[in-house]
Amino acid sequence: MKKSMQRVLSAILLMALAMSVAGCAGKTVYDELGEEGFTVRVRYDAGGAVVNETQNVTIVEVFNEEDVVTIDGKTGVRLLAPDDAARKEGVFKLAKTDGVRNYVQVGWYTERTPRVDEGGRALDAYGEPVEVSGREQDYVYSGKWDFNKNVVEPSMLTDGEITLYAAWIPFFNYEFYSVNETSGAFEKIGEKQKLTLNVPELNEADGTYRMNDFPKMDGKVFSAAYFDEALTQPLTGNVDGRTMFVDYEKGIATASNVRIYVVWTDPVADAD
Repeated sequence: MKKSMQRVLSAILLMALAMSVAGCAGKTVYDELGEEGFTVRVRYDAGGAVVNETQNVTIVEVFNEEDVVTIDGKTGVRLLAPDDAARKEGVFKLAKTDGVRNYVQVGWYTERTPRVDEGGRALDAYGEPVEVSGREQDYVYSGKWDFNKNVVEPSMLTDGEITLYAAWIPFFNYEFYSVNETSGAFEKIGEKQKLTLNVPELNEADGTYRMNDFPKMDGKVFSAAYFDEALTQPLTGNVDGRTMFVDYEKGIATASNVRIYVVWTDPVADAD
């Protein structure tokens, strides 16, 4: 079978699973596919995401012996991520939100286990106890799949099937703090939900700043920003949360709320 047929079959199976179509008394759709030579099934669990604007569906792709390749000494079926642009007209669009924050996918994994803290308490996607937040329990992942190097080998299959799980993390909530000149204590002055936080840019021609993702402070000029209240860890450029605050081996965020401490100066008075 050619790859174009695989994509058509995966779309058909997507709809069939959404409608819970299965042969109760006779053959299942998988039995029929097996008879046609499609003996390897890859199930993509989207992790609660909306797939092609439809909720609660599972993507299943089927392969036969003609799809077996050898890469770096490993023999098996090579996969494409459902949302890989290389699929062109067959690409699946995945999106996830919890109504508060959007999520970003950080990979596909072969295993997942419920996320808990050291005491065994269930944790949500923000790393907070479920009993406190009221949100659903999240997962910790392992076996990150490299679509450029990994292939589905026979030893990975259970009854001809393997499942890959999509790991998602919520956008980071960058919180901005500034010293209250009356109390001398830092207080929150704003927040921004993003993946990458763009720091202010200096216009050297006139000495003004374009604040980008940072809030403005009336009567003050931006001077510097820090990750810590002691002002010892300066931001030296844009903050790429996907690089700094994601554990890709586990498929989880290592931070949810990121505090940024902003320092201001008084504007320079115009000379007479």
